[in-house]
Amino acid sequence: MRTTPRHASLVALSAAFGLVAAVAACGNSSSDSLAGETFSGNPDPATQNGSASNPGSGGTPPGTQPGASGADPQAASNPNIDKRKVNYGEALRTASLKLVGELPALADVALMADSTNAATKAAYESKIDAMLSDPRFTARQIQWWRDTLKTGQQGAPKNGMPSFDTAATFAAEVVVTDRPYTDLFTASTNTCPTYANGKFTDASCGGTGPTAGLLTDPGIMSQYYANMAFRRVRFVQETFVCSKFPAEFTSTPTPMGGGVYTSPWNFNSISGGNAQTVRVNFQDTSSVVCANCHTSMNHAAPLFANFDEKGAYQKDIQVKVPSTGTPTAKLEDWLPGGESFAWRNGTTVTDLASYGKAIAADADVARCIVTREWNFAMSRADVVNDLATVPPVVTDPLVADFTANGFKLKRLIRNIFTADDFVKF
Repeated sequence: MRTTPRHASLVALSAAFGLVAAVAACGNSSSDSLAGETFSGNPDPATQNGSASNPGSGGTPPGTQPGASGADPQAASNPNIDKRKVNYGEALRTASLKLVGELPALADVALMADSTNAATKAAYESKIDAMLSDPRFTARQIQWWRDTLKTGQQGAPKNGMPSFDTAATFAAEVVVTDRPYTDLFTASTNTCPTYANGKFTDASCGGTGPTAGLLTDPGIMSQYYANMAFRRVRFVQETFVCSKFPAEFTSTPTPMGGGVYTSPWNFNSISGGNAQTVRVNFQDTSSVVCANCHTSMNHAAPLFANFDEKGAYQKDIQVKVPSTGTPTAKLEDWLPGGESFAWRNGTTVTDLASYGKAIAADADVARCIVTREWNFAMSRADVVNDLATVPPVVTDPLVADFTANGFKLKRLIRNIFTADDFVKF
C-alpha cells in the first residue's frame, strides 16, 4: 500500500501493528508467528498449503473435499505404515501422556503385551474411551486450546481487562460435552464459561455486542486488538484455516505494477486508487500487490472494528488507522461504498453471526482442525508457523468421517488415537 504525503508516519506506526508487514506478505515474503505482528504468505497457488489450491478458496486442493475418500477414517492403506508393527503398549503410553497428562498404570500396559490379539485391540480402544471421559482430559483440553488460541492467564483479570481463559474453556467444553465443533463459530449464548472443581459453569460474555462463538470472546478481541482490526482477521485465518494470507487465489493471475495480482476479487473492491484522498491505499502496486491479501481481509475486518482494546463491544468503531494522528477508522478506510462484508469471494455476510456460519460451513476449516489434532497426536510442529502440513491422503478419511458425523471433536480424537499410524511403530 502507498501512503499519502500528509501521512508520512504510516510506516513507522504500522510496523508495530503488522500493517506494513502485511503488504510484504502479499508480495511473497517469509513467515513469522501470530504472536508477533507481521503477516506473511505465498501468493502462488501452486505452493499454498503444500499443493495446488482451489481457485478462490482458502487452500483446499481440488479433489480433497470432505467425503472424497468415504466415511471410514482408516480405510486407506499406506505401504509405509503396513511395514510397521502394532504395539498397543507403546501407543497407550503415548496416548495417556497426550490425553490425560500421565503415564498409564503398569497393569494397563501389561494388558497390551500381545498386540496381535484382537482382544488387545479392544482393550486398548476401551482405555482410549476411558481417557476421553477422564476429568484430566478436560484439563488437558483447556491447556491445548490455550496453546492453540495463544491465550490464557495466571490469576484473575486485572485493570478492567477481560478473562483470557474463557475462549479456551468454551472450546474445551465443546469438545468434552460432545457438541459440534461448529459451535465455536455459531453459538449465540454461554460462550464465556468457567471451569473449576471438575465442572463447567456456563455464562454469557456480557455486554451488548453480538455473540458468535469464540469469535466475539472479549479475551480474544483484546488479545488481538490492533490497527484496523487486521490482527483479529489474521487470528481467524491462521487459527481456523491453517494458512496465512493471501487466503484466496484466482486461476488467471494478472501482472500488475511491481507484482502479480492473484486474488479472485475485483481489484477495486477495496479502498484505494486516489493516493491523495485515501488514508491507506490498498490498491498500491508499486512494489507488491497489497490487494492480494487485503481483498479478503478488508471485507471482514470491519466486522471486528467495534471491539475496543479491552474486548468490549462499542456502538462506534474503536480501531485506529496507522497514519498521522492515528485517527479512528471509518468504513471507507476498508471498503468503497456499496461493498458488502464477506468471508470469501462469493460468500457475503451481513454481521458477525453470519460470518461465523460461513466459517463453520467452510471445508477448509474442517480440514484445519483435523490437521491440528493429527499434529498434536503425532507430536508434530505447528501447521502454520512451522509448515507442518499433513498430506490429504492422511486427512481425507478423517475429514470425511468428521463432517459426516456431526463435527464431533471427541470422535475425531478417538479416530486419530486408534488409527494404524498411531498404534504402529
